[in-house]
Amino acid sequence: GGGGGGAGWSQGAWSQGTWQAAGYPAQAQHYQAPGGRQRHQKVDPVASVRVQSVRSVQTVTSVKTVKVAAAPVPWKPPSFRDELCAFFRGTGADVECRTLERILTWDDTLMEVCHDYIQWVLPTDEVSGFNSDAPILDEETQRIFSTDLVIRKNLRRVLQRFLKFLGLADNFDTRADGERLSIQKADNFERRMLMCWRGPMNHNWRRLSRALRCLGLSGLEEEQQALLACLEELIVEHPGMIEEISIGKWMDEGCVKSKLVHSVTPGYAAAVLASPNLQAALCKQYFHKYDMNGDGSLCLDEVTCLTRELHISLGLPLDTITETHISQTISEFGHGGELSAEEFPKWFAKELENTSQAAANKRDNEDAQSVKTEVQEEQLEDEASGTDDLMELRPSYISALSSSPMLLKTLCGRFFKRYDKNSDGRLVPEEAMKLAQDLNVALGLPIDSVIMQEVEESLPAFSETGSASLNCEEFPAWFQGRLQLRRRSSSFSSM
Repeated sequence: GGGGGGAGWSQGAWSQGTWQAAGYPAQAQHYQAPGGRQRHQKVDPVASVRVQSVRSVQTVTSVKTVKVAAAPVPWKPPSFRDELCAFFRGTGADVECRTLERILTWDDTLMEVCHDYIQWVLPTDEVSGFNSDAPILDEETQRIFSTDLVIRKNLRRVLQRFLKFLGLADNFDTRADGERLSIQKADNFERRMLMCWRGPMNHNWRRLSRALRCLGLSGLEEEQQALLACLEELIVEHPGMIEEISIGKWMDEGCVKSKLVHSVTPGYAAAVLASPNLQAALCKQYFHKYDMNGDGSLCLDEVTCLTRELHISLGLPLDTITETHISQTISEFGHGGELSAEEFPKWFAKELENTSQAAANKRDNEDAQSVKTEVQEEQLEDEASGTDDLMELRPSYISALSSSPMLLKTLCGRFFKRYDKNSDGRLVPEEAMKLAQDLNVALGLPIDSVIMQEVEESLPAFSETGSASLNCEEFPAWFQGRLQLRRRSSSFSSM
């Protein structure tokens, strides 16, 4: 029997219920009741066969119904293609009569505790082990999702709501022309960590795997790679928070339908070296990318191209790469001047470690040089403006300094930094002598009136240790004394 032919009935999907437990598939007919949830009517798959038996004694023919089991039919998961497309176009609902717009308004708690909606908002091509009514993103549905603008727009809205639930933020709607899609931690990420990220076996890790696969199958590769890049950053920032099995799953799903190969940034390199699954996924990507002739091994030219890409990604010069060095590294792990798929991961791990260390050393040297340059520029600037600052030290200005500790402290900070030529944090007699001479020039006093012995002997009185040098805390008292002494000399000479 077909079971229920009236208006409003439609062919539904096979469900795993009592009939399967007994060895038979149970066919479900779905009826959408007005204002209510979808109801299911089970149809007995056993055929009714009319059997006529003729009694030999009587001439009366009796007819009775005998149930004969039909041949077992393999269970087939639902595809819900039309229903799924209607759901994402905003013209339909899922099997629980929930529209997409309704789900997008849920709060974070409901999104966390409800488990049968995620298969609808992030569908994949795999059968769900938790929801027998989950739709399947088959090849035809993937084609529709990749080309239908309304569906793509709403799938992106789903991703944005899911990111917000996870404590993440995106630039999808705010990025400038030419700017790449990006996903990063939101301001509330720390508050979302316990529910969404902490283990063990947080079910949101599986949801993230589903999201990566769904985006790849639906043609949203940029969004997929932005999410994967964000997850990689979190792996680096929070080592040990995500279990290795989930990291491996993310890497696998991040490659679904994607021809993109992750660029190796310094942070990503650190994460790869610390995570076997991350490393295995990257090795698989790079090996297939550079096995240009598809012979299952990498020759010298192919390894050289890969090495050059690593150097470029990590900011290293290409002139450090030599064929001799690469041949030596290949012979260490490979055979016959080539690397097989099995040999490549060990070579890659070693090369990535060495390249990352070289890049780190380069960055450290550049940072040190940058700091040195900044100090030199500041010193030149201070020297250029030093006379002008000192020229402000007129007798009236010196009097103002005496009554303003804050002004005096600010001025002393500038002068100490300027005259501490070797930047060792101490003002030695030679440096103090230079300051005293410039001070005389600024006040119109003869420079030869500054005597080295007098300056040197004045320093220990202001040093806590009695040494002939001053730190930045001791300098202001000495400097104020010099100002007072010079002011009196200036006043006397003007009489």
